[in-house]
Amino acid sequence: MASMSSDLRRPTAATAVSCTARSGAEPVLGFVLVGGALVGAQIRDIRLANELARRGYRVHVWWAFDRPDDSPLDPRITQHWLFSWSRYASWGVPAVADLLGRGAHVLLRESFRNRFAQTCPGFMARQLRFVLKAVCRGVESDRRLIRRFAGELGRYQVTHLLPTIEILALFARAARNLVPSRPRYLVTFQGYEVYGMYAREIGLEQALFDRLVEVVKDSDWPAIAVSAPYAGRIERELGLDASQLVTIPPGVPVGDQVNLRQARDAVASQFPQYRPEIPLVTYIGRQDSEKGLDLLLYAARMLKQRGIELQLAICGPTAFGGAYAQACGQIAEHLRINVLSRGYITNELRSALFRASRAVVYPSIHEEPFGMVPVEAMAQGTPVLVPDLGGVSGLVSAGGAEGGLRFGCWDSGSLACQLGRLLCDEACHARLANGAQTVAEHFSVERLGERVLTHLDLPEYSPRLSQLLGDSPELEAISARAA
Repeated sequence: MASMSSDLRRPTAATAVSCTARSGAEPVLGFVLVGGALVGAQIRDIRLANELARRGYRVHVWWAFDRPDDSPLDPRITQHWLFSWSRYASWGVPAVADLLGRGAHVLLRESFRNRFAQTCPGFMARQLRFVLKAVCRGVESDRRLIRRFAGELGRYQVTHLLPTIEILALFARAARNLVPSRPRYLVTFQGYEVYGMYAREIGLEQALFDRLVEVVKDSDWPAIAVSAPYAGRIERELGLDASQLVTIPPGVPVGDQVNLRQARDAVASQFPQYRPEIPLVTYIGRQDSEKGLDLLLYAARMLKQRGIELQLAICGPTAFGGAYAQACGQIAEHLRINVLSRGYITNELRSALFRASRAVVYPSIHEEPFGMVPVEAMAQGTPVLVPDLGGVSGLVSAGGAEGGLRFGCWDSGSLACQLGRLLCDEACHARLANGAQTVAEHFSVERLGERVLTHLDLPEYSPRLSQLLGDSPELEAISARAA
């Protein structure tokens, strides 16, 4: 099984200079981020890019598929287009189709683009199939795009490439092979199984897996898997060796717990039917079929049947169309469950819901690779309930503390039983609430940055920042915040 990267080094000017001397050039990091509807992989890499910029590294970002109107990136980060969703559509010339897609970005607001993608029947599935066909055919055949990307990598002197999702690593490899300085690239696994499902529908699953194996073999470091169970799944399904993988979990912001009264007021302002005297059980995340929201609805009905009072909140966008969310809404009506429901929510409301909840449930049915939502909830001191399968199962304990419970995956009865404990067992709830933040701190953004830089054999702070500050109090203060 892949090992956890845990060598968290203290930064010094000496180590930074020695690293620079070995590499021969100042590190310049290039991320290839997936745009469009928020997914966990995108959030993880936005946080990582911002963290590395905070540590003094020069960071560039290339956006694929779409690009946000209001950038979530640190202003020190330079942003570029790689390609839009329309580039690989079956109609038109790729370069012209790409130009039209970028034009839509300029003319249409992000909220409209996301709403269209999520509500237009089959839109996201078609777009994914187009891209997967291009990937399996070989992205090198898109010579114009790869040459442009390679030229930009050379112009900005990028030394390290970090694509968000596995299929984007193929674009990174193709471009780096045309750059004289040959920048190195790192593969991160955080969603291949979802794209594999769409590839299976068009008979390309094995072709996709073959491409992923190739891009890992050609990469410059062992690929990152976001959890140990996920690494095991990758080994089984793709045939990679354990030595080709390393486990580095994503990171979430910790340390800014919302005031409970303010959190309840914020929830009440957005949901007039919210009643603070009734325990709130919350799901936040994508409302797509693999997330198992119907299991949560059945469990809530079972508990109500037993006389256990609760109110349910389900919030988040979809990435693959709104059919499942609509079906869950109909199920809730049949079960006579009133749900506080919303699509996209702000980060402020997200944190308020976590803090105001008695418990946060993550009922995923597909061996979730990780699960940032449970960790974000624990960062607010709220116990969580997760399935006992996949990478998400290991998130409820760390550092000798526990912040949640597990239930039997796919089993709404088990979910109801464990949720009942969180609602009715005060001692159990208090113990988990006390341990939740300790668990969350194990998965902080600062630790993610440290672990990734260690894996890349880079210092915790850029050589430029370390040389500028030396052993000054400013650098010590930054180090203390990350410790």
